[in-house]
Amino acid sequence: MNNLIQALLKAQQEIVHATKDGTNPYFKSGYATLEQVINTVKEPLNNNGIYFQQNSSLNEHGAVCETVFYGHDSQLSAGMVFVPADKHDPQAFGSALTYARRYSLSMACGIGSSDDDGENAMQRDKGKYKMIGHGGKVVLSRDSVEEYLKDCGRMLKDNNNVMTKKIYKLNKETIHQAHEDSDGEVKDSYARLIELYEGKTSE
Repeated sequence: MNNLIQALLKAQQEIVHATKDGTNPYFKSGYATLEQVINTVKEPLNNNGIYFQQNSSLNEHGAVCETVFYGHDSQLSAGMVFVPADKHDPQAFGSALTYARRYSLSMACGIGSSDDDGENAMQRDKGKYKMIGHGGKVVLSRDSVEEYLKDCGRMLKDNNNVMTKKIYKLNKETIHQAHEDSDGEVKDSYARLIELYEGKTSE
């Protein structure tokens, strides 16, 4: 594992910021497309004995993507990225999947994501319970403790993953607040989640 981490660090030092080759007409902003991000990171990674695979899927709530690095007889997951989308809008689902893949790969390789398109669109959701992703950006927002619990279940299901632990730490305050605001079985589920990551049950 250490050899892979060292190789990944070296590759990141060689990776330059992706060129903004796409334009979002709604926000009047430029961004690097998924193809451009892949072209930017692939050669530095491969030159250092690393290749990556993206495992992506759609569910009724949006798109999920995991970027995994392989090399030096090891593998390293960058954790799960979830992007919400309206299940009744096929185009929104396609955009969410592309954004999840691009955001996941960009954050995993340490390159800046200038896509105000996806980030601003998600920031427009002003729900009380927000989930912060790897890059410190709000990736979803809910008004309901029940819906937020489902999101926690998807993004925090692997408590042994380093990146997932980081996500929990970033969202710890909100998770505790959701636990405090809930009751019954939902409150019990939040308590189990807190105990899973902190080794204690919140009062």
